[in-house]
Amino acid sequence: DPHQGDKATEIRLLSFARPHMRAFHYSWLSFFIAFFGWFSIPPIMPTIKKQLNLTEDQVSNSNIVSLASTIIGRLVVGPLCDRYGARSVQAVLLVVGAVPVASAALVTSYTGLMFARFFIGLVGCTFVATAYWTSTMFSHEVVGSANAISCGWGNLGAGVAYLVTPLVFDLITINATISDNYGWRMALLLPAMLMIAIGICTYLFSDDCPQGNYVDLKRNHVMADRAKSELYYGFLAVAKQPVVWVLAFQYACCFGVELQVHNVLSLYYYEDFKIAGQTKASAISSCFGLMCIFARAVGGYASDVANRHYDMKGRITTQLLCLAFQAVFLYLFSQLRVLAWSIPCLVVFGFFAQASTGTTYGIVPYVCPEFTGVTSGIVGAGGNMGGLAWGFLFKGVASRSKSFEYLSFFVASSAASAMFIKIHGERSL
Repeated sequence: DPHQGDKATEIRLLSFARPHMRAFHYSWLSFFIAFFGWFSIPPIMPTIKKQLNLTEDQVSNSNIVSLASTIIGRLVVGPLCDRYGARSVQAVLLVVGAVPVASAALVTSYTGLMFARFFIGLVGCTFVATAYWTSTMFSHEVVGSANAISCGWGNLGAGVAYLVTPLVFDLITINATISDNYGWRMALLLPAMLMIAIGICTYLFSDDCPQGNYVDLKRNHVMADRAKSELYYGFLAVAKQPVVWVLAFQYACCFGVELQVHNVLSLYYYEDFKIAGQTKASAISSCFGLMCIFARAVGGYASDVANRHYDMKGRITTQLLCLAFQAVFLYLFSQLRVLAWSIPCLVVFGFFAQASTGTTYGIVPYVCPEFTGVTSGIVGAGGNMGGLAWGFLFKGVASRSKSFEYLSFFVASSAASAMFIKIHGERSL
């Protein structure tokens, strides 16, 4: 659409053509690999906990610190995308992020694990670059679906990590030829190598926007180079809008919940349900993350359809319903003690949690279109802030099931907050 900066008006999933679909596929693939690396440790935490002699409190602290670094990083990555383009930012995050992932294989103490997980958390910032990238490539008619599919397929990396990392560990340690202490370390080298490879390919074979790369456009004076002061005032312009903070809270209650669930679910099934074996517990836990194959996309698509019929009011209503159903099934999940009932409830809860992330980012591009990166960064940081808060919740409450129950109440309150979403020039509830 030439009236929207040559953005694509449709999503052709089977196309790999430049610039739109090439960027689309590299955005989700790079995000996928980043999440695969970020969540490669939780699936094998039962082994790491044993080998490093960690207490339950120390495991909780490592989960918390893995989210803390991403909060500040996400606030920074948004403005960086506005200035340098998402492609370059994404590539740098992957290549640099591979270093702490590989370094985690060398830790021998609780302190070393804390440092490693803190710096690994920075790769979570790839979410902001992914959402920004698709927003620059697709028109407002399909941007909700584009964001939802790319970010959903990227989030899938966490679910795949729950399947792959324990299997790699089992293959390495089969017949006890290699000890468990070396096995978990070697298993972490796979995501590190993939991050470097995909990071390089992302930089070399994709584009920042429909017109090309930011560096070339600025060199040819097709695009103005935003001054630091402009980005600063852009941040202030976005931050002073109450709707940004409502969306950040709602994102804390869907994506933030998702992050915390990824961190604790394997141990929850392994220890609370007495599942025999780390690999089986992680395989069950992967059901939650694998919902990303379609759940976030369904949320984004539903938001787009509602927008076509009811404008912004439709998007907000879709957001409210997804969060409300997430709260209901999270509460039910917290009450179940029978595995045969817990797993289906986990799947439905996971579907609505991830659909809610899609509906959230169906609204984000409308808040402040000239500073989409900043808006995306603040809302995205809200997700990580939520993950951090829920980490402290689980640390402070002795029972994991009781923590899930309390968490459902926060999600319910976020659904109610949809009535406060008001965007200039758009209809509200």
